[in-house]
Amino acid sequence: MTGPDDSALVVAATVGTAHRAVDVAALPEAIRPDPMPEESAIAVLDAAALSALVRRTVPAVPPGPVSTPTTPAPERLPLMPEVIRQVLGRVHQQPEILVEALSLVQRAGLRLPPALLPGLLDDPRPAVVAATRPVSGEIGRLLMAKNPRWAPPAEPDPADRTGWDEGTVAERIAWLRAFRRIDPAAARTLLADGFDRENAATRAELLAVLADGLSAGDQDFLLAATADRSRAVVARSLALLTGLPDSPLRRDMRTLAARHLVIGRRTLRTAITVTDPTPAEFGPWPVADGDPWTTLLARIDPAEWPNIFGTDLLALLAAGAAELHPLAPGFRQAAITFRHPALARVLVSGRLAAATAKVPPTVDPPLWAVLTPADAIELLDRLLADRRARSDQVAAAVTAVPRPWPLPFARRLAAWLPAVGHTGGPAPRQLWDQWAAAAALPDCRSLAELARTIAARATGDQASAVITRAGNAANLLTLRAVLYETLCPPGGNL
Repeated sequence: MTGPDDSALVVAATVGTAHRAVDVAALPEAIRPDPMPEESAIAVLDAAALSALVRRTVPAVPPGPVSTPTTPAPERLPLMPEVIRQVLGRVHQQPEILVEALSLVQRAGLRLPPALLPGLLDDPRPAVVAATRPVSGEIGRLLMAKNPRWAPPAEPDPADRTGWDEGTVAERIAWLRAFRRIDPAAARTLLADGFDRENAATRAELLAVLADGLSAGDQDFLLAATADRSRAVVARSLALLTGLPDSPLRRDMRTLAARHLVIGRRTLRTAITVTDPTPAEFGPWPVADGDPWTTLLARIDPAEWPNIFGTDLLALLAAGAAELHPLAPGFRQAAITFRHPALARVLVSGRLAAATAKVPPTVDPPLWAVLTPADAIELLDRLLADRRARSDQVAAAVTAVPRPWPLPFARRLAAWLPAVGHTGGPAPRQLWDQWAAAAALPDCRSLAELARTIAARATGDQASAVITRAGNAANLLTLRAVLYETLCPPGGNL
């Protein structure tokens, strides 16, 4: 769009409304802000931004009959506050916080200013684009209609089998997932029909779809898949059968474990006898290369241990029973597979206790990811208290802990960040930024003050680095606090 109105608008936006007045209310509807800002200068800037959008998105057409231009529908959602626009600009290089901000805007029932949309919809980070679409308003829908690269991928239509019959592997998987959500049994039957005609890699990927809505009705198909000629398909089917508590696989593994791990009571101590199962004892179930106990324990829920072994195996493991040490890989896999926090706590605690003067503590992130918040706080205390702990080990542990972090967890880490273990220097900036991004929103204001206190108290040769990193973290926490205080009403759910 070009013309007298457009030219005057550009001049006014450039030199200011004090030097060139524009009647914004008289502008064409396509570039007239809705709602109209009270301040004339802001209204002119918004109109100029809309004009730029129109020029950018409406393709040039040869002269022809005059037609009614396409305009967006009236906006239903109010604009987000100006302060949030400023926050978005300052966290652009922090994609995690940027996505968090856009999600909060959506939850608050607001939309972005039109001027921000092209840049965010063109962002190379898919998560940012996905979070932008729901808050783009009616003009965003118009932009996405005119620029297909900005539009979200079309959702598979379970009523149209074209995606299943003719699509790529990725398109067929997406279509099958959509169909599975509507009719799990029919989706399984469709997968079974012609399953053998797929190549091995495709069979394994399609089989994974059954994890959505997995039920006893899937058992027979999965049992048949354990005889597949592809090891990847067999492994996938065994993993899915492990998710069914009453599957023959789970029952056989419980019986086999009870036969080879016997716990008896004697006068002064508990006797533990461990023998290795042979491949033949696994019967129809394939045994992975390596330790048979790892294969066995990975298929047994630790919650079933008391019934299987007749005693509290977890307590024996926590007490450091030497006979159980060789089974550690299997215990680890069981904790991760069944997300058993008590077992994860015992294993993480044991690894921290095993540190020596020559061997620093080891960190196993998948186990840290299973811990309860209270256990994560306690074990982080132990890890940070060991001066041999390196920043990369601490980063691996805290990265695995689910977010948002509890306030005590965040405070423990904050006390360690200025002076890292044996190095005596501050933690890398990435870990400070991670601390600022992972804290719970309601805690951001108090943690920002804590970061400023850390910076104010910094002394010594590393003071400059501490001040810079703590100050940057304080800024990020303050910006997140503004998001929370502006977009999350009191009593609202995060």
